[in-house]
Amino acid sequence: MLPFFSDPYPDELLYSAFARYHFYSGNIDLKDTLMELFGKNSIVPSFEIGSHLQFLCDALGEGYKPWRLIQEHTLFPFYVPFLPTMRQKEIVRDITTGDGKGIYTKIGIIAGSICRKDDIYYCSSCAIADIERLGETYIHRQHQLQGVILCPLHGQVLKKYPTKKSGNGRLEYVWIKEELLDLSDVPLCQEAYQDKLLQISKAAYYLLSHDLSNIGKTDILLRYKNLLYEMDLTTNNLRIKQEELHEMVVNHYGNELLNILESSIDKNDEYNWLRVATRGVTRTVHPLRHILLILFLAGDMDRFFAGMQEIYNPFGKEPWPCLNKAADHYQQDRVTQLIITADYKTRKPVGTFICNCGYVYSRTGPDKLETDRYCKGRVKAFGHIWEARLKVLLGERCLSYRKMAFEMGCDIKTIYKFETMFAEKKVSGINNNHANQKPPESLLTQEYKERVLCIVKDNPDLSRTEIRAICQKEYTFLYRHNKKWLFEVLPIGKQQKGSKGYVDWDKRDYEILLQLREVYNELLNREKTIRISKTSLGTASAKLSLLEKHLDMLPQCEAFITKVSETKEQFQLRRCQNIVAKMQDESLPLIDWKIQRQAGLRKGDYELIKDWFALLLHEINEVSQYGEIDSNYGHLN
Repeated sequence: MLPFFSDPYPDELLYSAFARYHFYSGNIDLKDTLMELFGKNSIVPSFEIGSHLQFLCDALGEGYKPWRLIQEHTLFPFYVPFLPTMRQKEIVRDITTGDGKGIYTKIGIIAGSICRKDDIYYCSSCAIADIERLGETYIHRQHQLQGVILCPLHGQVLKKYPTKKSGNGRLEYVWIKEELLDLSDVPLCQEAYQDKLLQISKAAYYLLSHDLSNIGKTDILLRYKNLLYEMDLTTNNLRIKQEELHEMVVNHYGNELLNILESSIDKNDEYNWLRVATRGVTRTVHPLRHILLILFLAGDMDRFFAGMQEIYNPFGKEPWPCLNKAADHYQQDRVTQLIITADYKTRKPVGTFICNCGYVYSRTGPDKLETDRYCKGRVKAFGHIWEARLKVLLGERCLSYRKMAFEMGCDIKTIYKFETMFAEKKVSGINNNHANQKPPESLLTQEYKERVLCIVKDNPDLSRTEIRAICQKEYTFLYRHNKKWLFEVLPIGKQQKGSKGYVDWDKRDYEILLQLREVYNELLNREKTIRISKTSLGTASAKLSLLEKHLDMLPQCEAFITKVSETKEQFQLRRCQNIVAKMQDESLPLIDWKIQRQAGLRKGDYELIKDWFALLLHEINEVSQYGEIDSNYGHLN
C-alpha cells in the first residue's frame, strides 16, 4: 500500500497526478517513485495514456478501479468510439496489465496524428480558477487534445507551458509551477473561425466527458449512413454519394480552416480521410476529423450520439396508415410492413405499404409534411375487404359509377374492370362442370354487344365515330376485349373530306431519313454519352411512334437504324473513348480503374470489352508517334 496518494482532480491527466505525487513524496530519484506506483523502475512515463494501472489500483486499495482512471483521467476516451470494438478491448487490457508498448500505434496517435502537440498546454482562466479553489493548478486533459486550439470552457487561446512534456530526459515528470505560468488576460480569439474552433473544442471535450465505451467504429459508420441518407447523400442501398458529400463538407468549413486543422480533402485521392471515415475499411481516422464530419451531419455531438439507435426512414416511423376506404380502419395507423425500392428514373425512394386487410399501395418519398403519410401513388392490390364492399355496391346499383369510384377511393375505370372480372367469375362458376366446352361470353360482354348492334341497326347512316360517341362505354370495353367482332359490326370508316386517302411512304421515308441522320450526329456529340438505338433516335427526332408502328414502310430508315444502332458492348466502349478523350484534354493520367469507374462499368460488363479496351489504351499510348486515333477504332462488330 502507498503511504499516501492525492486523488486526481476533475479532468486531470494521470501524468499530472503522478507528477504531484513525486513532488510531495520528496523522492529525489524518479525511479523510486516509479517503483512505488507501478512496481517497476524501468517504466517510461506516459503523458497521454499510461500503463500498469492494475498494480497501481491494488496498491491504492479498493476505491480505485483501472477503468475509472482510464475513462476520467486519460486521453483514451477521445479515441474510443472511432476504434473497432476488439481493438478497444485490447488497448484497455494493455493499459491495465501491460507495459504500454504498442498502445499508441493501435490507437493511431503515431501514424494518424494531426495537429500534434509536443508541449503542455493550459488556459490562463482555468489556471486562475484552480489556484483560487485548490491552491495549485494541474494539467487538464481537454487542453492536450490534438486539434483543440481554444479552451472549451472559456474560449481563450491555449498557452504553452515553458517546459516541454519530454523535459530534459525520458524519465521525468513535469510539475506545473505557478511562477512559470502566464496568467495575464487573454482576449477571446478574434479570428474568422472563432465559432467553429470553439465548437470543435467543445465537441472534443464531449468525447472526454461522456462514457461512449459501448460504441464502436461500426456503430459510428451506420449512424453516418443514416444521417447521410436523411440528407439525400446516399442511394437507397446506403451507397454514399462521395462527390456531393465532399463538395458540401468543403463548402461548410472552407479550405482555409481545413488546412489549419491539417484536414484538407483531396477529391482525387481514393483514400482521403472523408472516404475512409464513411467506408467500412480497416483504416482508422483521427477523432478530430470524425468531429468535423459529425458536426457537419448533426450540428452537435449530443444529437449525433443520442440518435445512435435511430434508423432513418424516408416515410417516417411505423406504423403507417391504411388507405383502404372500404375498411373500418381507414386512415388508422395499422400498416407495419414496408418495402423500400428506388424509382428507376429519379432514384428517389418508393415505399410499398402492405396492410393485413390485403390493401397494398405505394408512393414516392421522402415524406416532407405530416400530410404526406396519407398520400398514395398507386394501388398495387385492393384486397378481399375492398372487393367484398365493391360487390355489395355493384349488386345494390344505388350509386353511379363515378360516385362508386369516389366511395371506394379508386378510378372509375377500376370499377369497370372489377365489374367485368366479377361477372366472368360468376359465369365461370356456373359452368365449372363443363371444362371441355368453350367458355361462354360474360354477361356484360353479351349486354354490350346487344347495345352496339341495336345502335348500328337503328342508325344506319351514322359513321363509326358518331356511333362511338353514342356508346362510348360499350365501345371502349369491346375494343379491349373483342376488337375483331366490334370492327366487323361497325360501318367501314369514312375518309375525311379533302384527304388523298393515301400516304406517300417513299417521300416520308426520305424525309425521316434526313432527320435521323441529323439526330444521329447530334447524339454522338452530346456531352452525356447516349446509346444509339431506334428508341433514342426516334425520341430525339419525335418520330418514335411512327418508327415503332410503321418501320416496315420505311426501308431506308430501317436500314440506317440497323447500321448505326449499338450493342451494349459497343456503347460501353464508345463511352470509354469519350472519357479518355476528356481526360486527355484535362492532361489527366489514363488509369484503367478510374476510366472504368467513370464509365460505370460493372465487373461483368468490363469482362466483355476488356480486350478492346486494352487495345484502345495501347493505341492512345502510341498516338504521339502515329498521329490521331481513328474515330472508328475499337468499334465492335
